[in-house]
Amino acid sequence: MFKAKAQTLDASPDAPGEEAKMAESDSVEVSGRADSPPPAHGGAEPSAPAAPSWSYPSGIVAGRDTPPAPKRASTPPPMVASHGPEGKRRSRVVVIALSVVTLGVYALIWHSRINTEVADFDPRMHVRPGTSTLAVTVAWLLGLLISLAGAARIVIDTLKVTLPFDPHFTVTHAYFLLGGLVVIPYLMLVLPFSIVAIVMTLERVRMAEDRAGKTSDVQIRPVRSACWLLVPIAGGLVLMSVMQRRLNQIWEIAAPAPAARISRF
Repeated sequence: MFKAKAQTLDASPDAPGEEAKMAESDSVEVSGRADSPPPAHGGAEPSAPAAPSWSYPSGIVAGRDTPPAPKRASTPPPMVASHGPEGKRRSRVVVIALSVVTLGVYALIWHSRINTEVADFDPRMHVRPGTSTLAVTVAWLLGLLISLAGAARIVIDTLKVTLPFDPHFTVTHAYFLLGGLVVIPYLMLVLPFSIVAIVMTLERVRMAEDRAGKTSDVQIRPVRSACWLLVPIAGGLVLMSVMQRRLNQIWEIAAPAPAARISRF
């Protein structure tokens, strides 16, 4: 009996150690489940939320920053015309033909009209069409008077009319004077106000080209173009053709066809 009690006492000191080990193992298992709370009301454990399909841009922290709203395409402001009304497109052949048939009268009318048109097209220009036309008209009048003087001398000689004064030129000279209208371009070069009016008109055409959007490398050269007046007989007509072609191009750029149409006058 005493022997059995001794065995029991010998075994009892180890019991606390075993209980401590078991408690420690239980605490390890409990600590592994301590982070997750027990299911509420005995239901199933809630599942973790699914990750969003989109991602935040770099530099934006989820939950703190809001991703920037997409930028809307800005509507361009309405285009405002930067020039005035366009001029008339004219046929170059008709302009030259009318100038020849009317002995230069239509050329003066044309000169006045194109100065008015470029002034209306570009309001920045300060143009006096009447003054410019008057400066050109002086050269035309001189040429016309020379031709009329030659024609009168020939008629007087044909009719055998005796003049009370000496005209100081013979009938032979009179035939050369008939070409007074042909030398009008040279008279324009000699008279300072006439050549200034021609060059300034060419400069206004160049300014109109610039306003229409033409680059400087393709714009008309006023002084170089005025050199056409040095060409005998046809120089002035060629200059008119060049200017009208440039003006037609300007009106086409400013008002594309079919809005613009060719006017014969």
